[in-house]
Amino acid sequence: MAQERTSELGRFLRSRRDRVRPCDVGLAKGPRRRVPGLRREEVAVLANIGTSWYTWLEQGREVHPSESVLEAIAEALLLDREERAHLFLLGGYPDRVTNPGDSEVGEQLRTMLEELLPLPAMVTDPTYTIRAFNPVERYLVTDLAEVAPADRNCAIQAYENPEWAEIFQPLDEHKRLLVAKMRAAYAESLEDPEWGPLLERLGRFEEFRTLWDSGNVGRRPGRTKVIENPYVGTLNLTMTTLIAQENQRLTLSVYLPVDSVTRSRLETLHGWIKDGSIEKRRAEVVAAREAAAREAVERAAAERAAAERAAAERAAVPGRHLRAVGD
Repeated sequence: MAQERTSELGRFLRSRRDRVRPCDVGLAKGPRRRVPGLRREEVAVLANIGTSWYTWLEQGREVHPSESVLEAIAEALLLDREERAHLFLLGGYPDRVTNPGDSEVGEQLRTMLEELLPLPAMVTDPTYTIRAFNPVERYLVTDLAEVAPADRNCAIQAYENPEWAEIFQPLDEHKRLLVAKMRAAYAESLEDPEWGPLLERLGRFEEFRTLWDSGNVGRRPGRTKVIENPYVGTLNLTMTTLIAQENQRLTLSVYLPVDSVTRSRLETLHGWIKDGSIEKRRAEVVAAREAAAREAVERAAAERAAAERAAAERAAVPGRHLRAVGD
C-alpha cells in the first residue's frame, strides 16, 4: 500500500510539472526545451530542494517528504486547493487535506441550505462556529442574524447567551455533549488558527474548563434534542451531519423532526418567516423577556428591602430575639 501511494505521488507530480509553463513562474523558455512544462531541476530550484531528492519523489521512492517540503512544491507547481489536498494526502498527511482557517461557504452549500427548508440547517467549521444558516435555523434558538459573526459559535452561545439556557433542555447535558464533540474535533484540526482565541475566551468559564480538561470525546448521532422554540413550542429533533464536498473543513448539519407534531411546527415557523410575521412575533418574545427580567430585578429588590427592614427591626429592639428564644 505504501509503495502504491508513493508511486501515485510521483505520477501526480509529473502530471502537474508538465502542465506549468516556464513563463507561468517567471522563467525564460530557453533553447532546446524537450519537455512541455518545467524541468525537474527547475521545480527543485523553485521549491528550494535538491534536484536528486525531487527526482526520487517523482520516481516513487520512499523518501518521506516533510509538510514544509510539500508546501514548497505545491507553491512551485501552482497547485490549487484541491490539488494541494491531494498532494498532502499522497504525501502521508491526511490531516492537511483541508486548509486551516478556510471557512468560505460556496454557492452550492448555500443553495442546499435553502432547498432543505422547512428543515433547520447550518454550515459549521471544526470549532463549531456557524458559517451559514437557512431562515428556519436563524430562528430556531435565537435570531442568528442579530449575533455578530465572531460570536456565532455554538459553545460561545451556550455559555454567554441566556436564550440558549431557556431553549436547550437540559442545558447541562447539551454543554457536556457539545464540549465532548469539540474535544474530538480539536484533535482532528490542531493547526486550525481559530482554536486559540476560542479556547481562551471559553476558558473564562469554570464549567467549560472542567468539561474540557476531563478529556471526554465523542459524537453520538441519533440522539434526540429537545428545543423549546420561543415561537412554536417544543421541538423534538435529531441531527444529521455531512462533510461538505466543496470544502472538507466544513460540515452541513440538518435537524430532522422525530414526530409529526415537530414537523408541523417547523412548517408553521417557516410559514411565518415567509410571510414576514415572524418579526412581530420576535418583537413580542423580546418584550416578554425584557418584562420578565424587570420583574425579576424588582422582586429581588423587594426581597432585599424586606430583609433589610427585618434586620433593622431586630436591631432596634435589643434582647427581643433572645427572649423569644428563651421562651
